[in-house]
Formats: sequence, C-alpha cells, structure tokens
Amino acid sequence: VYGVAGGQVVEGISNRKFTLNEKGVWELEGNPIEYDSELFKTITFYAYYPYQDNVAFNPAVEDPFADFVANWQIAADQGGFKYTKSDLMTSTSQAEAGRLQGKVTFTMNHRMALAVFKMPKLVYDFTNGGLDDYSLDVAPKELLINDVETTPYYDAASGTYMALVKPETNYSISCTYQGTQEKMINPTGSLAGGKAKMYTIKDENNKLDYTLNIGDYLCVDGNLVSVNDGTVPDNAIGVVCYVGNPEPHVTHPNNYTETNDALYRDYPNCTHGLVLALTDAEYEGAVTKMFHSGKTGTYGDWFSSDEEWAGKFITVITANSATLPEDRYPAFLGYNNTTLLTMCYEGKGSPSTCDWAYNFLMAYRNEVAVPAGTTPWYIPSIMCLDQVAANLTTINKRILNVGGDELVSVAANTNSGHYWSSTQRNETFQWTHGMDGGKYAIICERDSRAGHFRMMLAF
Repeated sequence: VYGVAGGQVVEGISNRKFTLNEKGVWELEGNPIEYDSELFKTITFYAYYPYQDNVAFNPAVEDPFADFVANWQIAADQGGFKYTKSDLMTSTSQAEAGRLQGKVTFTMNHRMALAVFKMPKLVYDFTNGGLDDYSLDVAPKELLINDVETTPYYDAASGTYMALVKPETNYSISCTYQGTQEKMINPTGSLAGGKAKMYTIKDENNKLDYTLNIGDYLCVDGNLVSVNDGTVPDNAIGVVCYVGNPEPHVTHPNNYTETNDALYRDYPNCTHGLVLALTDAEYEGAVTKMFHSGKTGTYGDWFSSDEEWAGKFITVITANSATLPEDRYPAFLGYNNTTLLTMCYEGKGSPSTCDWAYNFLMAYRNEVAVPAGTTPWYIPSIMCLDQVAANLTTINKRILNVGGDELVSVAANTNSGHYWSSTQRNETFQWTHGMDGGKYAIICERDSRAGHFRMMLAF
C-alpha cells in the first residue's frame, strides 16, 4: 500500500506490506500507520497485489502504477497457486470518515488480460454392455503463447483453463489437445487490461469406441489406456481392477438402498469401475503400520446415533469371525467405510480408532492427484481387496510396467506385510488381505501386525 498527498508519497506509507492471516485479517508488517484525521482527508491510497520488494511507483501521475504494469512479467508456469503470483492487481481508495474513520477499503482491479479455454469433452463410448458413457474435459496437451510454452491455470468450478496475457499487446496462441486424434487451434488477438476472452473449442466428433478391461490404466488427466494397447503412459495413477457400476445399491439391491449408498449419494456418476493405486501409501517414511493406536473402539458405527447421518451409511463391522464379510457385507464398500473413518477422525468419534489409517490415507491423497470425475482415494473394503486378489496376475503385471509397487502375497494369518482393508471385524480386529493368502482378521493396534495401505478409487 502507498499513500499519496500533493503528488508526494506520504512518509511511513510507502510500499507497506500487508499479509492476510488465517483469521481473515490483514496484518501490517513493521510500524503501525497512525491515524491523523486531517492528514487522512488529503491522502489517496494505492494498493497492488502481489507484493514486490521493488516497485516502479510515480506519485505525480494519474496512474502511479503505469510503468509497473507495463514492465510486469507473466510467468510461463501459471498452474495452481502460481497463477496468483502473475495476476497483478491494483486499486485506489480514500479513508472513510465518521464511525469507520481511518478505514480504507480497496476493490482490486486486474491489470493483465486473460485468455480462457473451454476445452471439448472426450467421450468414451464403452462397448461393454450396460456401461454408461464416460466423459472428461480434455486438457491442453501443449499451450504456446507468443511461442512460449505456458502452463495454464485450471479452474475446476468452470471447467476452464486460463492463461494471463499482457494487455494492449498482440498475442498469438497455439493450443493442441488430444481427443480421438491430436488437434490444434491458433487464435490471435489483443485485450485491454482486466478483460478476458473465452475460446470455446467445439468438437462434435470427439467420441471414442472403447472396451473397458481389467488391467487398463487410468491416467491423472482422466484418460484410459487399454491393456491391449501396448502403450505405457507416463501419467498413469492406477489400474482398473473392476469393470461395471460399483455402487452397492446397484450390485446388491437386496442389501442396500440409494439412501444408505454413500458412493451413489456423493459420486452418482462413478458408474464405470474401480481403480487400484500403483503404489503403497507412505507416511513419515513408513510403508507399513498398525491400523490404529487405540486398544479398542470402532469408527464405523457412530452414524447410527447421529441425527443428521442416521440411516445414510452402512456399518463396517462384521461382528465376529464366524460371520464372513461376503455374507454380511458383500458389496464394494471402501468409499462408505473410508468416509465413516475420516468423519470419525475429524470429529464424529475417537481418533484413536483409526488414526494411523487416516494418516496414511491423507498422505496419499496429498501425494497423488486424481481426475475430476472420480472419487478421492479411499481404503478398500475387504471385498474390494478380494476383487484385486482374483485378478492379481494381470494387475501386478500392469503395475510393474509403469514402475509401481507389486502387490506381494503372504500366507493366511501372517502378522505383517498384508494389506489392510477398511472393514472391521470388531473393536480390536480388522479384516486384512494376504492376496494369494486370502482374507483374514488380525489385531490392529500393534506394530508387530503392521500392514500396507493400498488405496482405491471409483470412476
């Protein structure tokens, strides 16, 4: 922030840095600016964002930031949070009088211009009987602005890609994308500061006949690569381990309803299959751990006495070793179970009933991004892992092809090296899987019973 009076910068109000704290309050760095009612009447305040140590600011002209704006450098990488570092904004204001005397309110104006790209959808028209079409927004494969390779910002709310450009300056854009084949657009133009231009790319023929198979790769951009393709993608995040609608009320309509089907409720369009992660989760350098630290307790039944959530989930506890999971909870309940687990940890129950599992889950979610049209990563139920074990040879081969972590089998009832599920047997035992060794229940609060956490998602 700058203060200007009589064509001069006011002493003590020159490039003063304010930072927004976690409470939403702007904190001033350094000495406070003392309110002087008579002086403040004469001051025009100027603000800009983001903060820079060295700013070309001329208080004697109508727009003191004119040279600063003209020489502003837009970064080639505008992806994620980096976008705001190039999005130069300025504002001017006066101090308020009366009851709010001394308060200065700024309405920031964008000084750069913006090219916005609405990409076409790629539609996978599955040849498998009974599968819905799977569509995803195509991402730019390569974006050049004035021959500079640029990483755009993706706005998930609007499904558009955005790139800042210099105002009042001619630009040329080359945007290639991969649909059913590689295509390109080459718009040119010039925009005033603060203005945006939407480029909507229509591609009516962007539909792909595709047979979905176990062993296909799911990539971080949402694309699929067939097990029969022979291609090894460098952006794969998982391997398809089930083909078909995995929603419990669909696979087992006699057991579950739309009301208590959390996957259907939260992600109704995830009707195509399940995908197993390529690597084990890791937390604080460990790749195996106990499931939770508490001696006893459950994370999967708190909802039954919760006014808001009663009847909206399926409990995760099979109760005893005589009741087999496939008899009591035969569906793919990994998303249901993991949602109960995370809500328990985050305030609905005792964190000690699921703390280590939660830590590994969140570490993996933070490490490995997922496409827009999928669930987040979750801990598979025991029946999810049974599905993986039934197709282990194909899945492992595909995992190894992209440098992932092969699933290693252990004998039934082995204490460590197994794969934790999100299905509980009771307050102290958890169902786990040995792959070729099958499923079994094991005490879950001892490090001598450490298991892997291999995540899954639905798409």
